[in-house]
Amino acid sequence: MTGINLGIVEPQNGATQGSIQGSILAYLQASDSFSIVYIASESEARRLMTEGRLNGAVVLDGAEIKLLLDGTNPQVTSTITGNVAAGIQAGASQILASLSVPNQIPTVTTYYVYGYDIEAKDAIGAALLGISVFFFAFLNTAIAFLRERTQGTLEKVLVSPLDRIELVSGYILGFSFVAMVQAVITFTLLIVLFRVPIQGSWLAILVIIMLLSAGSLSFGAFLSNFVTSEFQVMQLNPVITFPQILLSGAWFPLESVPDWLRPLAYLLPLTYSTHALKMVTLKGATLSDILFPDIFALTIFFLVTFFIATSMLKKEIA
Repeated sequence: MTGINLGIVEPQNGATQGSIQGSILAYLQASDSFSIVYIASESEARRLMTEGRLNGAVVLDGAEIKLLLDGTNPQVTSTITGNVAAGIQAGASQILASLSVPNQIPTVTTYYVYGYDIEAKDAIGAALLGISVFFFAFLNTAIAFLRERTQGTLEKVLVSPLDRIELVSGYILGFSFVAMVQAVITFTLLIVLFRVPIQGSWLAILVIIMLLSAGSLSFGAFLSNFVTSEFQVMQLNPVITFPQILLSGAWFPLESVPDWLRPLAYLLPLTYSTHALKMVTLKGATLSDILFPDIFALTIFFLVTFFIATSMLKKEIA
């Protein structure tokens, strides 16, 4: 894993040479997993974690080593704790080998800023809500528009006073109801059967799902221009859906994605819906907290796909 933003609070006296703290610091500095930010105090580290600017922090000030962790991302958390433990072991080996200060090994106390009891199903469950909405919304719309073309219904509708924007908007509104029903069913299963915690606002979740479903429906309408049968839609679906599932941070954190492939993840709508849903359900984020970049990116995705779908419809029929 790379790109983990880790805060370091060093001792106020700056004395780390030859100590366990110095060994931990050297071990973390040598690791390729972390982008280290040096911070003046523990309170500052907690503030930066709350703002989402740090994935974790290590406080080396004093005899006690404190780990400030974000429990909503278990893989990042385990990477931080594993490196700190390795640094302690290396430092302890040096101290014990010298036999001069055998009792100077400090205790390690772990503090979770978020989600000390978060399980893997809780972190993945929130992302599954967005995945299911995207999958079914895209699939239903692509097949529906394909049938309208092959059966000649679309040409008949375009003869009416409705313009193309109104036509696409009507389809999106109609299928949005179906998408919301599917989202409610998935959401109910996550809460009742899997007991996924909901810390934040239900309104924020609704806004995320509505924007994602609207963008997915527009995207399905756009892609329906390139297929001639329902079988081709089913063949195209894994090509569209699976890369997003793997790169969105739903199953694996973005820090584990190779550096050369990571920019692609930030072009995918599921990346932003996954982050937003995790922020709301696991951290209690409000709508204003996820306004940028998540809500902004989902809005752009909808507007762009809606414009392209309308333009392609015009080219197809004219």
